[in-house]
Amino acid sequence: MEPHSVVNLSSGSSNKRRTATFPSRSVFSRVCNGFLTAFEQVTRAAGRRPTVGTLLSIAERQTGLNDFGDHRFLEPMAFLVESVEREAKLNALGRFVFVEHVVQLLRNRLYLELDWKLDPTIALRKIPKPVFITGLPRTGTTLLHSLLAQDTDIFAAPLTWEVIYPSAAQGEDRLRVRRTESQLKWFELLVPGLKTIHPVAAELPQECVAIMSHCFMSEEFDTMFDLPGYESWVEGQDQRETYAFHKRFLQHLRRGGSERRFVLKAPAHLRSVEAILDVYPDAHIIHTHRHPAQVVPSLSSLIVTLKGAFSYNINPIESGPGAVDYCLRNLRRFFPSLERLSPNVYTDVAYLDLVRNPMGVVRQIYARLGEQLSPEAGAKMERFLAENPQGKWGRHKYSLADFGLQPEAIDEQFRFYTERYDMDARPSVSKQGF
Repeated sequence: MEPHSVVNLSSGSSNKRRTATFPSRSVFSRVCNGFLTAFEQVTRAAGRRPTVGTLLSIAERQTGLNDFGDHRFLEPMAFLVESVEREAKLNALGRFVFVEHVVQLLRNRLYLELDWKLDPTIALRKIPKPVFITGLPRTGTTLLHSLLAQDTDIFAAPLTWEVIYPSAAQGEDRLRVRRTESQLKWFELLVPGLKTIHPVAAELPQECVAIMSHCFMSEEFDTMFDLPGYESWVEGQDQRETYAFHKRFLQHLRRGGSERRFVLKAPAHLRSVEAILDVYPDAHIIHTHRHPAQVVPSLSSLIVTLKGAFSYNINPIESGPGAVDYCLRNLRRFFPSLERLSPNVYTDVAYLDLVRNPMGVVRQIYARLGEQLSPEAGAKMERFLAENPQGKWGRHKYSLADFGLQPEAIDEQFRFYTERYDMDARPSVSKQGF
C-alpha cells in the first residue's frame, strides 16, 4: 500500500463504502521516508536489521559507559527486536525511529546506573502513597492526570522531559527541556495528526509506559508499531520487576526532602493492579470509564495515526477489531483484581462527570485521598482548564463505521462493562468527536 493511498471500508451492514485517510502520512513524513529509503539502498543497509548487540554497542559508544544494570531487560528487548523484524512491516522512517528510540532508552539506562552508583542514597528515597490513574485509553486519564499535577504542593508527576532525559549527566534542566521540545516538534512533523488526538509537551505529565519502556516491557512499542505477537507476550509476563524498576525511576526523580505524592497514569496499569500493590502497598487506584462506543473508535483513530506513520501496511478495518480485543482483554484482567481490593483502595470516575464538572470530580478525589484542595491549587487547575479547552488543537473526528465496526456488536461485547457502571445508552454520533 502506498503512503498516500486510501482504504475502502465497509460500514457494517450497509452497502455504502467509506474511505479512511491517514492524517499521519504528511508530505514531510513521505519525504523523510523517501530519503531514508534511498539512504538504505545507497549504504546497502536495507537488508541489515539491528540486533541487540549492535544496539547496545551504539549506546555504549555514544555515552562511553557500559553498565546497563540488571540484565533481565535483555530478554524482552530481544523479543521486541525480533518482533519488529518479523511482524511490524516498518517503512524506512519506522526503522529509523525504532532504532533511535531504543538507543535513547539504552543511553538512559547507562546514565541511570551511573547516577545510582554515584549516589546510593537514591534507593532510600520514599515514594509515599502514589496515585495511579488508569482506565481504557480515551477515557479522560490524561485530563485527570494533568489536573492533579497542577497541585505541586501535594502531587508530583513525571514530566515528559524528565522521562526522556532523566539524568543530570545529560545536561542541566533547561537544556533537557529544550532538547525535549525539539524532539517533540520533529515528531509532530512526522505524525501531524497526533496533537489533535493526544497532545504531548515537554513540561506536561508523561505516561508510565514511557518509564516502563526502559525495561522493554511496555505498551509504548505496540502503540507505535504493529506488534501483535509482542503485545500478547508482554501481557502474559509478570510485571513486578517492571514496576520495581518504575519505583527506582521515581526515586531518581525525587529530589530533596519532598514528600509529595506521585500522581501517575497509564491504561496499561489496568492489567497490573496486583504488581502495583506489591511494589507500592499504599497506592491508590483511580479508574476512569467511558462508553465503549466512544472509546473504541477514538482508540482506533489513535492507532491508525501512529502506526500509519511508520508502516504502509496499516489497514483501518483491521485496527478496529484490534482495539476491541485490546479493551476487552484489559477489562477482563482488571475487574477480577478490583473485586479483591478494599473499596478504600480505589476510586471510580465517569468520563462524562469529568468533562462536565472537572473541579467537582477533583474535589471528590481529594476527599477520597484525605487531602485538602487549596485555593491556590484550585485556581491553577481552573487556569489549566481555561488554557486547554477540549478541541484546542482541532476536533478529533471518528466513528465506528470508519473502522468497520457495528454499534450493536459493541453494545453486546461490552455489556458487562456498561452495565457495571450504569452507563447511559450508546452516545449518538453527534456527541462523538473527542
